[in-house]
Amino acid sequence: MTVTPFRPTAQRDDTPDEAPAPIVVLCQRVAELNLPERRCERAEEAALGAVWNADTFVTGSFPNTLATAISPKSWFGYPPVDDPGYAASAATYLGSTDGIRGWWLHYTQRHDWTGEPQHALNLIAPCACGTYFHVEIPDEDALIAMLDELDTVPGTPVDCDYRLRIRSASYADQNHDSFGQPF
Repeated sequence: MTVTPFRPTAQRDDTPDEAPAPIVVLCQRVAELNLPERRCERAEEAALGAVWNADTFVTGSFPNTLATAISPKSWFGYPPVDDPGYAASAATYLGSTDGIRGWWLHYTQRHDWTGEPQHALNLIAPCACGTYFHVEIPDEDALIAMLDELDTVPGTPVDCDYRLRIRSASYADQNHDSFGQPF
């Protein structure tokens, strides 16, 4: 087997150089790009991807509960932040009884120790003290168990001292010190 090395063809001195060198063309093209606009477009694409992933995950993993209650068009996408630990995310509003402090679902992806992306779905609920807490919902059975444990009217704040079994075993915010609307 014969290997022929790649060599650019030598230009003869008597032929006029009609086109600029590829590196010159490449540098000109990069100089013409609007980098802030390009970053914004990428952020919008990532937010749209998070919405699509959230709807797909809910439809596939929660077919008898969330998939029947949430419209695919109800998700709002959020672009990733500059910190590499935070990916693009999506959220949907689940409602409230007072019209002020509501329940939310938040979806994002995080990477496990092997680097594989994992879906993360959190239920964000208001506490009676005026703050919010979140509970990661790993699957439909956990969601059913958590909602079955609640002794409040759907959409009302949960008492601060009420410790849900699923909450204590999750990535729940035990301090729940967020006073603002989550989204």
